Amino acid sequence: MVRQYPVIITVRDRLTQLKQLLTWLENAGQHEIWLCDNASTYPPLVEFLDTTKHKVLYNKFNLGHRAPWLSGLVPELGSDSYFIISDPDVVPDEHTPSDVLSMFESTLRAEQTIDKVGFSLRIDDLPDHYVHKADVITWESQFWKNKLLPGFYFAPIDTTFAMYRPGSGHQNAKSLRSAPPYTARHLPWYQDFSNQTAEDRYYVENCDNLITNWNTDKLPAAVKAILVKLRTPPNSSTA
Repeated sequence: MVRQYPVIITVRDRLTQLKQLLTWLENAGQHEIWLCDNASTYPPLVEFLDTTKHKVLYNKFNLGHRAPWLSGLVPELGSDSYFIISDPDVVPDEHTPSDVLSMFESTLRAEQTIDKVGFSLRIDDLPDHYVHKADVITWESQFWKNKLLPGFYFAPIDTTFAMYRPGSGHQNAKSLRSAPPYTARHLPWYQDFSNQTAEDRYYVENCDNLITNWNTDKLPAAVKAILVKLRTPPNSSTA
């Protein structure tokens, strides 16, 4: 019998990518899945949430990336159980071994100073049509540098697919990202803004620009500022 973990997926006006993640989870034998809806209005997603076999928690407002905590789901489901949180647009790579979830748990048990273990995100196959390709590679490369253990990088994880130890007070900085073949794709990094679907257009038109980073054709100023620092050679200075 497959060990079950509570899985909390934050949902907001994205259906196609959510279905891909749900398919992976179901194929991995996971059934204790909660969809934490951030006041979605995209009609096909609203209909899906009304009919899905998975549990749905409806938030009255867009609570952003803190929704699993602010909604009360983490205290309810994760107080005494290892649990998983993911955005709806992060899907494990097709070559990820089937033991990945048990591997995440065993790593958390062995490394008591680590709060969560999740996937490294692929950047080696980003398409040229993605307008932020160079920016994403610059941003993500920093998370592939600090090897802490065999098969892991010590790097922060926000709300991309990760397993958390039971309890609360988790810190993004106390995280491990798994090395290949345990990787995932952040699906927005593969989209073509010049050839958007109706769903893509609806999402962009209705998203909160203070929350979204890579899903639109323009990056927030805060992200741009960090990219400048990442591209500045060490010990360089401006006159």
